[in-house]
Amino acid sequence: MSEIKIGDKIPSLILYEEIPEKETDISELVADKKAIIFGVPGAFVPGCSRVHLRGFIEKSDELRRKGYEEIICVSVNDPFVLTAWGWSKGAEDRVRLLADPMAKFTSAIGMGRKMPELGEVCRSRRYSMVTINGIVRELFTEEDNARLMCLGPKFCI
Repeated sequence: MSEIKIGDKIPSLILYEEIPEKETDISELVADKKAIIFGVPGAFVPGCSRVHLRGFIEKSDELRRKGYEEIICVSVNDPFVLTAWGWSKGAEDRVRLLADPMAKFTSAIGMGRKMPELGEVCRSRRYSMVTINGIVRELFTEEDNARLMCLGPKFCI
């Protein structure tokens, strides 16, 4: 799939929050809201933990004051791992962690990338986007060969 771009609608795909039975259609979640969606390669990845997720957690109150109703982290992990990561980082009530275990959403928006060093699994590129009523209004993506690029909440502030 080609990479999502400004003006595109968030695709209707199911992600999982906390447990496999708690399904969330991401397009419905952001349909009538101002939201931030950001993606990381995986839970517990050092850069994702130290910089990306932490930045959104620390700025969550300020972002909410600016009108962002949802701050969503998407990762190609199962919901149990993502939930444990969120608990370990204090994300509760600050950042929603949505699991994309089969990389369907990640691939649909063109953010998937193969990682041969991990056995050819699909992971996500780091990205951040602002959506308004389910439409992408701002988009920031890391370069294909980047080791760590901070795409934290500063672009929204």
